[in-house]
Amino acid sequence: MTAGALKPIQYLAIGHVTRDCLPEGGYAPGGTALYATATAARLGARAALLTTAHPSHLPARLPRVAIAGAASTVTTTFENRYDPAGRRQWLHALAPPVRLDWLPPAWRAALVVHLAPVAGEVPLAWAAAFPHALVGVTPQGWLRAWDAPLPALVRPAPWRPAAALLRHVDLIVLSIEDVGGDEDLARHYARCCPLVAVTRGAAGATLYVAGAPRSVPPFPAVERDPTGAGDVFAAALLLRLWETGDALAAATYASAAAACAVEGSGLAALPDRLTVEQRLLRGYRSSR
Repeated sequence: MTAGALKPIQYLAIGHVTRDCLPEGGYAPGGTALYATATAARLGARAALLTTAHPSHLPARLPRVAIAGAASTVTTTFENRYDPAGRRQWLHALAPPVRLDWLPPAWRAALVVHLAPVAGEVPLAWAAAFPHALVGVTPQGWLRAWDAPLPALVRPAPWRPAAALLRHVDLIVLSIEDVGGDEDLARHYARCCPLVAVTRGAAGATLYVAGAPRSVPPFPAVERDPTGAGDVFAAALLLRLWETGDALAAATYASAAAACAVEGSGLAALPDRLTVEQRLLRGYRSSR
């Protein structure tokens, strides 16, 4: 499973492409790595995805995204169930871990690298394999656990990596739900990593710069489907940070991109650069 391996890469994401069970039946392709690379491509970057999944479960067409990895007999599959206690997530199937030796040699020179696990399939230690890249992680997949056999209920898991491992990471992006609302845990990450973004849905985000919190405003949106909004935020933030070096401006840009994404559904709703810039301009005008 490989495509476009020789093209120079600006944005590389590593993680499982998933099958997400739909409430009305059927499945949709998902996973942070998929949404992040598709977002980066829509924003004009040459993007690449290293993954493993059943070939028939990969999107048939993903413009400007090169894909490499290995074919699997199964695809990581999640289902969200809702009851009076809230959302419960179930893991139905799990693909094998992603392997670094599947990476095309040319991709090791990627300018931005995003480790994007959804089920622990990528180790944090891989951050050290890209010493010249801007490295970001979305640790959602390291904050999950489940029991065998599958299907199994997904439960929160602690994630307190060694500071030595985090020295190779430039940016952590997570949601306040990922840490179960534990602000102290988010602040702990911020003491170990130079940049940490904590997304808060319609309330915007908090960006920790060298441990100091900065507020990132939300952009008004008519929400249709929040699926992938955090992934869009992460990809837009990483890409814009690489382009400008301005963390707070990049986070504001990412907030606008996420607002655009929730107004549609699925990969087709991902915004291009002009759409994000227009949303930024409208937000600026409304704040005057």
